[in-house]
Amino acid sequence: MKAQAMTAFGAPLTPMDLDAKKPGPGEALVRVTRAGLCHSDLHIHDGYFDFGEVKQPVVVDMPAVLGHEIEGEVAELGEGVSAPVIGTRVAVYPWLGCNQCDTCKTGDQQLCIALPRRALGVAQWGGMAEYVHVPFADALIPIGDLAPGLGALAMCSGLTAYSALKKIAATPPDQPVLLIGMGGVGLQAMALSKNVLPNKIIAADIEPAKREAALGYGAVEAIEPTPAAWKAVAAKHGSTGAAIDFVGAPATFGFGTAALRRGGKYVIVGLFGGATTLPLASLPLRPISIIGSYVGRLDEARALIRLLRQGAVPAPPMQERPLDQANSAINDLRAGKVLGRVLLTP
Repeated sequence: MKAQAMTAFGAPLTPMDLDAKKPGPGEALVRVTRAGLCHSDLHIHDGYFDFGEVKQPVVVDMPAVLGHEIEGEVAELGEGVSAPVIGTRVAVYPWLGCNQCDTCKTGDQQLCIALPRRALGVAQWGGMAEYVHVPFADALIPIGDLAPGLGALAMCSGLTAYSALKKIAATPPDQPVLLIGMGGVGLQAMALSKNVLPNKIIAADIEPAKREAALGYGAVEAIEPTPAAWKAVAAKHGSTGAAIDFVGAPATFGFGTAALRRGGKYVIVGLFGGATTLPLASLPLRPISIIGSYVGRLDEARALIRLLRQGAVPAPPMQERPLDQANSAINDLRAGKVLGRVLLTP
């Protein structure tokens, strides 16, 4: 199969012909039709995550095939698998665990730490290729006549946004919710918010075009992430009961936590990185909750696909590019030139 493969951290992807793995018992092979390009791909391509004073290295076997937002058609089924039938359009849940440990058995496959790791596009070859091998066929989610690309985006940017929104679903409806960072995941959250939350949504981003996009998806306000801008909004709508940070940088953390009312929740999704300091006594005295949110569960992915198939959520901005343009797409995403999501087509 043709693939765009990573052969060294930080180096351009290399076009390669790789052998697609045959599906064994309980497994499947999917012909990829679209693979979304995510900021997490950039961190893996860099070879590390920024933990502030240290760089947490990424461990992958080379050549590596990135791409965890995968949509395609079932090409082969392993022994014991009868559905979805060959030819079915599917989204592929990529955050696979061992399916055996207590964490996986409770539904949190995405948090599994068992070895060997199985997450597609991270620990195993992902969607930037003509085919992807899926170790567990139950990770295939039929998408019917869903608009092309939506199934792929649902598996990371959509799922990450959906799971984060669910974590603040108990926010009193009279308190506004603050969403920080209107990139691909932030705009997915804007699109999904009306189906999860009754609250007014206030968006924050440093770029005017992204603030304008947020207004188009229903934000009551779209502001620069500055104390002065927030003060004016809070005077009009009240202090926020919850905030989701889709950037995850020291500046957004400082802005977002300062915006919270006492007892508010702060959910960190973004992996931009860095470090911050926080007076420990401020947590019981305010008190606020700081919660990390990592992608989402398989049952949440299935629920999200059902929601999308019902037409309840407007499609986020999408642009398709041929797979052989993966390197230029990576460069554009790194430079902040992408509104919404790029989908690579093998």
